[in-house]
Amino acid sequence: MRRAVLIALAGAGVVAGALPAAANAAWSDPQLVSVDNGRLEQADGPTTAVDVSADGRWVVFQTRATNFFADDDADAPGTMRRGGIFRFDRTTGAIALVADGDLLDDDSGDTLLRGATDPSVSDDGRFVVFATAQQLVPQDDNTNIDVYRRDMSVPLSADRAGGGAYTLVSARDGGDEPAHYAAGPEPVASGDPGASVFAGQSLSADGRFVAFRTTELASDLPALQTTDAPGGSVFVRDIQQQRTVAVSVRLDGSGSAGGALPPVVMSRDGSTVAWVGEDGPQQTPMLTGESLDMTQRYYLWRRWDDAGASTRRITGLADPDDSACPPGGGISFNPVATGPCYGPLTDAEGSFGDISGRAPALSADGWTVAYLTAAGARPAAADDGYLDVFITSMRPGLSRKAATTVVTKGTTANNARANGDVQSLSLSADARRLALVTARREFLPPAPTLVSPARTSPPTANELYVFDLGAGGRIRRPLMPGGGEIDGSVDPSFALSADGRTVIFLTRAGNLIYGDANQQPDAFAVTETDDQLTAPPPVGLGDDPVDVDLDGDAQFGARATSRRDGALVLRVTAPVAGAVRAIARTIAVKATPRRGRRAARRAVKARQVSSVRGSASRPATVRFVLSLRGRDRSRVRSGRPLPVRVTVTLTPATKGERARRVTVSGTFRVPRRTAASKSKGSKRAQKRGSTRSR
Repeated sequence: MRRAVLIALAGAGVVAGALPAAANAAWSDPQLVSVDNGRLEQADGPTTAVDVSADGRWVVFQTRATNFFADDDADAPGTMRRGGIFRFDRTTGAIALVADGDLLDDDSGDTLLRGATDPSVSDDGRFVVFATAQQLVPQDDNTNIDVYRRDMSVPLSADRAGGGAYTLVSARDGGDEPAHYAAGPEPVASGDPGASVFAGQSLSADGRFVAFRTTELASDLPALQTTDAPGGSVFVRDIQQQRTVAVSVRLDGSGSAGGALPPVVMSRDGSTVAWVGEDGPQQTPMLTGESLDMTQRYYLWRRWDDAGASTRRITGLADPDDSACPPGGGISFNPVATGPCYGPLTDAEGSFGDISGRAPALSADGWTVAYLTAAGARPAAADDGYLDVFITSMRPGLSRKAATTVVTKGTTANNARANGDVQSLSLSADARRLALVTARREFLPPAPTLVSPARTSPPTANELYVFDLGAGGRIRRPLMPGGGEIDGSVDPSFALSADGRTVIFLTRAGNLIYGDANQQPDAFAVTETDDQLTAPPPVGLGDDPVDVDLDGDAQFGARATSRRDGALVLRVTAPVAGAVRAIARTIAVKATPRRGRRAARRAVKARQVSSVRGSASRPATVRFVLSLRGRDRSRVRSGRPLPVRVTVTLTPATKGERARRVTVSGTFRVPRRTAASKSKGSKRAQKRGSTRSR
């Protein structure tokens, strides 16, 4: 049985909604996007991964919640689905299922089948890529985890595998035959290892190309006769042409190279793939003096479909791209040595600090890469030991030294606020904006200036920052609701829109919206609002798209939302404390003369059908419920909507301040399905009563 988390109220008359905006705020109020507005329910489980479309409208998120499935989409007997991947529309507030999550035994809670994880969405929000052990197309006959793409324009069939909503991505070259994998040490009942994708950066902008990797088992990809391609190989699937191409390949041309770790990312134009990988000496040229340790980790990069393109290291200890480095030239492990063969770092990028799981970020064209490393910038006698941000251009003709820029620099000095790893990062399409998550409260040069107020709490919880890398660079903190500070840490998993002005992030913080009651990590969206930028209209908890007419004070507003039981939920934004009164009246109709065959409209006067009184004890968004009685209530519950105009009056508590008034339109209505079921139930009850009377 699914457990619903209803939206709890933070105080009398206060609804879950955005906190008041901070003075001169550069960002919109946080908008909760992992939510079912139709049910007025938050997730009853954690949200764990997110991605966002290019314009910031469509958000896909992975959750373990069990209460987001439609009423007519019941679990199979004896089982329960735990979450999955959903898509949220920030413009309408609607939520849609992308793919089911884990299938559990309803009695024991054991995982029977692993579900969808690690979503990436196309620029227009139509396509979503993910990995799952569920067999979502008829030809998928293996028990391994495979990669799929969902087309959101195609409805789901009851059995999921029919209807054409899903396309198998981890398929053999030249067709749609699924990949085959070597046997693992022990079978996994919930789904054997197979293929995986990295959340947020695995899909091209148009949804055509997908970058994925095989996990620990060898496979027959791209089109081998036996399962000889090693686990940890990187591939690109061209869905349109049904091509599967090996990306991590050996220098000697003998086939796929393994060693790729989970972060495998693709540029928006689909041209470039970057990943964290081992087995570097098999894939890229090494200079004399470099370590040939096959377990050393590097950032690797390749234009996968360019003729003759080879795998390149993004940065590092050596500089094989420097034309002044002579053939056979070498280096030594000396952090202060310089010369044409030495690279921009004091050591290999994975020598200090663990870069596995630290995904690099690519610009839309793939030529610019942002990444994390604890190796310092050469020359330096000592490193700070923290993961910092570097940006490198991969354009031809540039040495690694000339192409690399240091963005952040930690310190081991007595300044705890400037210490700590940068946990994760993301780039805008044009590489002018960089977002990152870190526990740091201060940034040392060469980082741009922090123009938002620094968080005053100790540097233990992660914070989210957005860097403007253009002229007059600056750093901003998006999370400043009401001028205060959030009461939780930001998860390293986040997503950035193409222009870098919308951020989707995860946090367990409970004070970003009023009424956050589930005590789980949720997904939120913020959009930069300065520079004459317009963001999608935020749709809060339970808000359906309705027509809102505002007059009077621009800071005083209201929104009316139809509730499923026929009531009308009214949310009043009160800029000051005071008494609130709302009166709902029907809409007046003027008499019109008969014209031809058109019936004349009878004059109808407006009449009051509902009212409510309350108060706002402080500047806040206050929630009221307007209910109907008698004949009006019966009319609405039978399926006949009742449009109204609601006049809201705010009388400030401070003497001398003028009263404020706003009028908002709304409709008392019950969804057709609910009204029809009520009507049928009523008829059955009448029939039973008639039978008993006989």
